[in-house]
Amino acid sequence: MPRKSTKVKVLTNRDTNILKQLSKTGLSNAQQAKKYCTLSIERLGKLETSGYIKTTSHIVRGQNTLIIQLDKVGKEWCRQEIGTKSFCVAQTNHLTHDLKLTEAYYNLPESVQETWRHEGELIQDIYEKNPLLKENGGLKTCTDATVQVNGEIIAIESVGLSYTSSIIELKQEIATQYLGCSRMECV
Repeated sequence: MPRKSTKVKVLTNRDTNILKQLSKTGLSNAQQAKKYCTLSIERLGKLETSGYIKTTSHIVRGQNTLIIQLDKVGKEWCRQEIGTKSFCVAQTNHLTHDLKLTEAYYNLPESVQETWRHEGELIQDIYEKNPLLKENGGLKTCTDATVQVNGEIIAIESVGLSYTSSIIELKQEIATQYLGCSRMECV
């Protein structure tokens, strides 16, 4: 009996869905990959062996959780195939926050997911349009993402436990003043 390949021969739509998502939100976990992309642990293993993703185990809310992020081949695929210029940077010390953001992304219609812009892109845009802002100490914070719905720009914010009302107000102010958002949705 022939041995099954441990590498990906052809990317499926399910594979490309998770690669797009990872480029926009930075990470996901194995449960989200299964629920939203119907990717099994075996398929994730093949994507990892092929260099598209990398996985690490972390404790999130007391549970051992397999965290998925883009790897070199995956980033290159995103650059070539979907024109990604800037990747969302996720930090493993903000897993609960970032996984909530990924959940918010997956709960949007696909047409709205396509408009998702992450914090790094937003900050870069703000500084390009307001060069003096960066010279004068820069932004103290920024909203996590924006999406467009029927031409309306909406800020997305994953609210962390340490957020005060003044932090949320500052994020709303940045979203409306610099990003043209009509409102902010907190998740």
